[in-house]
Amino acid sequence: MWDRDQRSEMPPKMVNARQNLMDERGAHPSQADVRAALDRMFEHPEFRASERRRAFLSFVVEEALAGRGPALKGFAIAHSVFGRDENFDPKTDPVVRLEARRLRQDLDSYYVGPGADDPVRISIPKGRYEPLFEVRPPQVATTVAPVAPTEVSSVAPPQANTRKSGRKAPLMAAIFAGLAVVAVISLWLFRADGVAVTDRTVAEFPRVAILPFEALDPSPTTRTLSLGLSSELVLKLRGFDNLRLFAPLAATNLTERMAELGADGVPTYLVHGTVQTEGEAVSVNVQLLSAITDELVWGESYDLHLNPGALIDLRNSVSAEIATAIGQPYGPLSADIMARADASPAPTSLNSYLCVLEAIAYRQKFSSTAYQTVRACLEETVAQSPDYAEAWAMLGWLQLDAARFGFVPAEQADAEIAAALEVAEHAYSMAPDNVLAAKALSSIHHYTGNYSESERYGRIALDLNPHDPDTLAQVGWRLSVRGKFDEGGPLMAQAIERTVDPPGWYYHLPSLQHFMQGNFERALEEAEIAASKGTGFAWFLVAINAAALGDAEKTALALDVLSAHPYISADPAAFLRRHGAIDEIVLKATAAYGAAQRLAPF
Repeated sequence: MWDRDQRSEMPPKMVNARQNLMDERGAHPSQADVRAALDRMFEHPEFRASERRRAFLSFVVEEALAGRGPALKGFAIAHSVFGRDENFDPKTDPVVRLEARRLRQDLDSYYVGPGADDPVRISIPKGRYEPLFEVRPPQVATTVAPVAPTEVSSVAPPQANTRKSGRKAPLMAAIFAGLAVVAVISLWLFRADGVAVTDRTVAEFPRVAILPFEALDPSPTTRTLSLGLSSELVLKLRGFDNLRLFAPLAATNLTERMAELGADGVPTYLVHGTVQTEGEAVSVNVQLLSAITDELVWGESYDLHLNPGALIDLRNSVSAEIATAIGQPYGPLSADIMARADASPAPTSLNSYLCVLEAIAYRQKFSSTAYQTVRACLEETVAQSPDYAEAWAMLGWLQLDAARFGFVPAEQADAEIAAALEVAEHAYSMAPDNVLAAKALSSIHHYTGNYSESERYGRIALDLNPHDPDTLAQVGWRLSVRGKFDEGGPLMAQAIERTVDPPGWYYHLPSLQHFMQGNFERALEEAEIAASKGTGFAWFLVAINAAALGDAEKTALALDVLSAHPYISADPAAFLRRHGAIDEIVLKATAAYGAAQRLAPF
């Protein structure tokens, strides 16, 4: 892969070739130009698409060049590329949709790295299969001054040989020195999903620029790892739908350029990192900063052991951890955006995005007091922004909540669930590769008793973004409540480990799993964590496990608090069945509840 300096100095021959294309044909390359671009891509060793994704790309490119691009459908691709027969059904076999998503990631990775200077760019915009061919303007680069060695060497390297140094986020002078350089360099930016940067429709989402990671020593290991981390991070962050990602390619006014891409006040962030190798110890430091104020939003230090031949695995694992920390629904980026919105009036272009964030925040506790406000906000959002799939998905989820949590009279529950399913299906039809839409459909199908469809959509969501801890929690919860603890338990454990501030309901099923296994002490620990985060069902779990341990005082306290949640305490068996629990769980939990009432009547 070319390093940053090599990419910033485009050979004159390529600059001239690209300029000629622009002069002769504007932004419309010829068929020969497109085929040459495709050949160049396929020949490069760092284009990582599998053979069938290469066949996929070749097929859609040739169809588009033949004038059949607008008619490209999933069935034709499934038949011609993946060998499916006339019985192919995209609802039960998502191969085309998922491979299209992976192909978009392959293309992004190529154009972030070795294809950065290609004069013709091939992309497949989300929501369609017809490829887009663009002639990219020549880039005029300026030389970036290196950071003075004394500035870097004045900082002691992080401690090595531990998997992760915790959440102390040390502030390295080298990172700030690098950011000082960024403030004066010039960068040409492109949207990571291939949409032109002049598209104003993305203004309501936060914009995040992933800067090249800096190598703090001259070793080949450090150089290779630093080059790969930024491009891999772009790919993994793409799984989080509510971000607009940018990758710096050359030089100029980064903050100002990003600000031009959206409305005033829409948050803009920078991700910057450093890599240093000492023997077999590798230190990766990364920070998320506000591009406008330079305030630190989040930072982390990863101290790792380098195994021979495992550099790619190391890059992939670290980039996955960074992407998970930044992009997760309950993470520092969302928290910072909401805090800034609370501090000052949000611009109109951000209101719909903030509404979705509020809905995600509501789902931490499912507060009945917040429900009506959030639902009204979502209903207004979909009316004003009918193409906003995430808002439709969240609205479907809240309509489901109206039924499952008793926010509407019982006679209205079936109508609410039917409406929820219709709304979520609408979201999914608009954006079949949207994780939030797949998760909403998985949840709603679960509560209609269609457990096989629920599991199918849950696995689609996992395939779309395995780095989203909320997806892990959603799928893990539903598998566990259906008795599949062996698979659901590890997913829930990963979700808790990867979430900065896990909602209380994340701990319900781990507690229930330990209870079912007779490990009442562990079950009580998990239940008390959930209770500390304000969930009603947690007190049911505290009561049954404290009673199993013979703790009458704690049992009485839990039952007293639980009495404020009559939708659980009045008929826990009905509550558990309403949430899809299998009979084995219902019978054992309700028997334990009876024992708790006998031990500590109140």
